[in-house]
Amino acid sequence: MIGVGSALVSLFLIFVCYSLTLTAKRADENLLMICEKNQKNEEERGKREMESQRDILRVIEKEIKKGSAPVAFTGLGFSEECYHLVDSQAKMNQLLDYFFRNEEYAALADRQVKSNIYAEMGKRLNFRSARSDRDRKNMEVAAKRWIKKKHPTFDGDVYVENIRCFLDISQEELEKRKCTVNEQDITALIFSQKHLEALYLQCLMHRRNAMQEVLELKGLSETCNRIYKLQDVDVLFQCLLMDQMDWEEGKLYVQFSTLYLLKGK
Repeated sequence: MIGVGSALVSLFLIFVCYSLTLTAKRADENLLMICEKNQKNEEERGKREMESQRDILRVIEKEIKKGSAPVAFTGLGFSEECYHLVDSQAKMNQLLDYFFRNEEYAALADRQVKSNIYAEMGKRLNFRSARSDRDRKNMEVAAKRWIKKKHPTFDGDVYVENIRCFLDISQEELEKRKCTVNEQDITALIFSQKHLEALYLQCLMHRRNAMQEVLELKGLSETCNRIYKLQDVDVLFQCLLMDQMDWEEGKLYVQFSTLYLLKGK
């Protein structure tokens, strides 16, 4: 009887071990399939992004040939001054007034303000320039309405990110476009709408992939690096400000700004 019992126990253990082996094997196979699927998805996404980049470049080249300013995107610039906490509703409203050149910042709204590209948030992302002063004000109202739906507390959960979008234009082309307005020497750069939208798309795509090239920003806080890596954040608002071009060490740049809401704060 003891021998029979030992045999039954052995058979039971063999069956259990075999079942566990099969389960582990299936789990490994499933994990492998998931990894392969994720890798395939990443490869397909990469191919789509590469094709999108080529489409964008083709649009820019076409618009330049048609007379748009011969300006090309060359990269994004991050620094310790990129991130700022937005600690109140009033501060956020002031930022939006600045972005849209309204209220106390209305004096900034010269003819070049039509070159600015603003994201219209919602179920489907749209982006465009404002057609008039009234349009800018309406777009700001819509932006505030969208942000309100996200229920920010302004208790450490809202940040603004201002990064430099570097543009390339030859010195020869700059010389061609110099002129004098109101006794001031300026450089006149005229952009087509499609060209502006393509530059915005380039900024957006490179911003999404920035952490793949540089894993984290040195000297910044954990919160700022979380935003930089786009970890658990929502975009409240975004814009590309072309009307305030500036120079940094001989490089032309414009401002690419985003308001982020940190989830779980």
